[in-house]
Amino acid sequence: MTTTLNTSDGLRELTVRQIFAHDTYRIPIYQRAYAWATAEIQTLLRDIRDARINSARENRRGYVREYYIGSLVVNAHHENGKTIYEVIDGQQRLTTLFVLLSIAPRLLKTQPSPWDEILQGKLEFEGREQSQEDLHRLARDGAEAIGLLTTDGIAHAAQLINTAATRASSPTADLADHNAEGIIALEDLQYLLDHVKVVRTELPPNTDLNHYFEVMNTRGEQLEKHEILKARMLHKLQARPEEQESFARIWDACAQLTRHIQLQFSTSSERDRIFGHEWDSFLPEDADALFDILQNAQQYNGRQNAAHEDTPEHHVPGRVRLIDLLQATGDFSDPSNRDAEEDPGSYTPIIDFPNFLLHVLKIQLREHFSWAEQEQEPDAGIRLEDKYLLEEFDKALQHADDAWVRDFAWLLLRSRYLLDTFVIRVQHGIADDDDENWVIHQGYKYTSRGNQRHLSARATFGSAAASAGEELEHSSAGRRVLMLQSMFQVTDTRRASKYFLFQILDWLNANAQNSRVDTESFAQYLERSAVERLRTINLRDTLHTGTHVPNFIFNFLDYVLWLRGATENSLLARMIDDEKVVRWSEKHSRNFHFRYRTSVEHFYPVQPDETQLHKALSQAEVNHFGNLCIMSRSENSARNNLMPKAKVAQYKSTDQSLKFQIMAETARELELRGQEWDPQNIRAHGDHMAQLLAQIAHSGLHADTLDESLN
Repeated sequence: MTTTLNTSDGLRELTVRQIFAHDTYRIPIYQRAYAWATAEIQTLLRDIRDARINSARENRRGYVREYYIGSLVVNAHHENGKTIYEVIDGQQRLTTLFVLLSIAPRLLKTQPSPWDEILQGKLEFEGREQSQEDLHRLARDGAEAIGLLTTDGIAHAAQLINTAATRASSPTADLADHNAEGIIALEDLQYLLDHVKVVRTELPPNTDLNHYFEVMNTRGEQLEKHEILKARMLHKLQARPEEQESFARIWDACAQLTRHIQLQFSTSSERDRIFGHEWDSFLPEDADALFDILQNAQQYNGRQNAAHEDTPEHHVPGRVRLIDLLQATGDFSDPSNRDAEEDPGSYTPIIDFPNFLLHVLKIQLREHFSWAEQEQEPDAGIRLEDKYLLEEFDKALQHADDAWVRDFAWLLLRSRYLLDTFVIRVQHGIADDDDENWVIHQGYKYTSRGNQRHLSARATFGSAAASAGEELEHSSAGRRVLMLQSMFQVTDTRRASKYFLFQILDWLNANAQNSRVDTESFAQYLERSAVERLRTINLRDTLHTGTHVPNFIFNFLDYVLWLRGATENSLLARMIDDEKVVRWSEKHSRNFHFRYRTSVEHFYPVQPDETQLHKALSQAEVNHFGNLCIMSRSENSARNNLMPKAKVAQYKSTDQSLKFQIMAETARELELRGQEWDPQNIRAHGDHMAQLLAQIAHSGLHADTLDESLN
């Protein structure tokens, strides 16, 4: 027993069977590409299965409980006497259902099985010919088409559903098991078709979609701001549909920040032309070159697809024509296995896509940034906070034409390549603590013994033969670049207002020649930026203020101490001339990494345990810079009342800041002499460090003399 809701305001309650029975849907170009991964698809299958099992348990007098899987928001268009529903929200779920109905009924041998006829032409992708062709193949050939699918997302979903239906047909499958993962049985399919429902909402005619997206986004629902922005920029290219598709390809590729950008482009028609024969460069010199590459690739893929359609073997998954092998054209890897074959590792970027877009906009508008100017005019120019994303782009788009949008797309992809290649990320799986897994890796082509080409990764600033896991030379310019970037990152942890990253991207766009940079010049630039930032701080009024001392001061001091331990060939490092500090810096620098130490800690506690006869220091003494260091918040809260000797004994020294380690070394020496960490030693250490910082700030190292001193 089923009921259907229809209202005069465009609200309809449809079973999955009814969704595709009569109506046609179109995914507009401004929507992101199909992107549901294993987790989302498995969740949908599990929810359907759970609903069916629960309904059977509660079945009374033939009643079957309905199950709702969400909403579908559409905008009706009338073309040639036919209504086409443009999908505003719900396209990921709708596409998954289409793929499921293309594959599962035939594998589960439903009688009759008319879905190959019903589904033809019922779901379209505007401007995405490869996705459109994949849906056509699936509707016509079902699981037999999987080996010929060209879009990774759809191919992955099809393979997953094919496996789920095949597993359900196994004699050993327990179809009553609630916990059975990755199964779609015949009973589940029948329940899905007639008792799983979607509420379809049709927007009123002449709805302002831009306003609708903004309203829904303000409510925290529907499209995200960057998706709204994508639609607005695509609107500027409305006279050139082929360029809309290319723009959407660039946008969607750049939005996936956890993998190397090269993975977002096929090896056969795009990767070689964009990233060079070795996949480690960025070749297009301007927007015209980039768009020509993508449009030629679209035409090439269209010809390849047509050629495969004309051959009888196109029904066989994974089969390759001998003539194609002899001509050495194309990428003959099975799309369903591409991710497994090309897996140079996943990363956590230090920025998200909406904030990255603002960085690119600021570069496109030729704005620059200095720490001194930021102190004077904190809101000057483009604000690098995603809450201002639409506002900042709206100002730029008011006077932008299609050429401006094309140029932005080129700069977006180039900046994304530079971000991937020259900026730190956290690599997963190297160690248990991701906080110190900072890497700077570049993607490149690795050719195996079987002449198979795969994307791999290596250290950007290492030797050409260095693998991704190899350590950079301790005193190298590449190591300085990594340490400086991680120093800035642990200081400015937010993904918004990351002005040090903007400086990096701005410098790279101006100085990267043939996708290469001079590593020494890069390191010098970052050091100048750090010194300039130090000079904006009034050290005399700031250093002895306890927990109010900025984290940047501690982190920059740690960098200088690390640099002194790593090399003597630097005026910045040679400013440390105390014999003990030099010795301790050399001892501890090799194992030092910048971590998220965000809490200022008093080495001698503010409130010592008076029952142990420990004396409380005055405010001036306890808050002196010589008594301060930074730690993680968890460490600080757990041991903030310990005395210096106990702190040194309980903390793992190599996990701490270099300033802490120097204080610990001093405390150990005092203990050997029968002395303690007292106000006199606090002032001696603090004044020495303060003098070093002041010397750096006023030495002129912010100017060209830094370049000269480091050469």
